[in-house]
Formats: sequence, C-alpha cells, structure tokens
Amino acid sequence: GLAGGDQGFVRPVESMLEADLKRARSEALASGAPVVAVAAADGSAWWLAPAAQPDRAIAGSRRAFGHGGLAPMKGAHLVVKGSGETDAGDRILATFDTLGCRDENDAGIELRGRDGARLGSWTLAAGRTRLSR
Repeated sequence: GLAGGDQGFVRPVESMLEADLKRARSEALASGAPVVAVAAADGSAWWLAPAAQPDRAIAGSRRAFGHGGLAPMKGAHLVVKGSGETDAGDRILATFDTLGCRDENDAGIELRGRDGARLGSWTLAAGRTRLSR
C-alpha cells in the first residue's frame, strides 16, 4: 500500500495529469466540441469528458487510484479547490473550447495518501495545461 510519507508517486501523478490536460485540448480540437477534465467528488479518479456530459468519460481517459498505472496508489485521492463543479458534485479541473483554448480559472490540486497526508500539491493556472508546484 501507499505510505503516507511516500513521495515517489507524486511525479508520476503530475505527469499523468499534465498529459491528460494536453489530451483534453486535442480532444476538443478533434471533436469540435468543448471538453472538460473532471475529478471525482471523492477524488478517487479523474477523466476527460464532453463538456455537455461531464459524467460520460471519453474512451480510455478514466484514471482511478488503485487501478492500472495507479494500482500502487490504492486509497490515494485528489483534493481539488477553486474549480467548477458538475451537477453530480464532481470537480471540473479545466475546460477547453472548440479551438482548444483553456478557461481562465485557477485550480488547486492536492494529492493525498490513504491516511489523508498531503503528498504533493499543484496549481493549474488559468489558460495553462502545465501544473506548477
């Protein structure tokens, strides 16, 4: 399992989030429709979705702690602050319009271990796809 002080997973999660934000931009351009990056209300997963249906993950975009590449991180979760929210209570990390431009909202993202200890934190600045520590 994931130890509360284990920093070894912070960089891979950061890389996955950034890659998914770049994919969201590409998906918006390719589909000609706005795309959102969404984090589950409980922080256990994130995915990309059409902005009109934020609960419907784009094929292959769902990442869940404890599964796939995040299997060693069972029990970890994201805490997202300062972003929008879906009707279901999930958090919108970023929105990309049909031209692939990102919204002007800042989001704070924390990675927490199973025990709730903060392992890492980032800011997703307005208009950006790169996270800053």
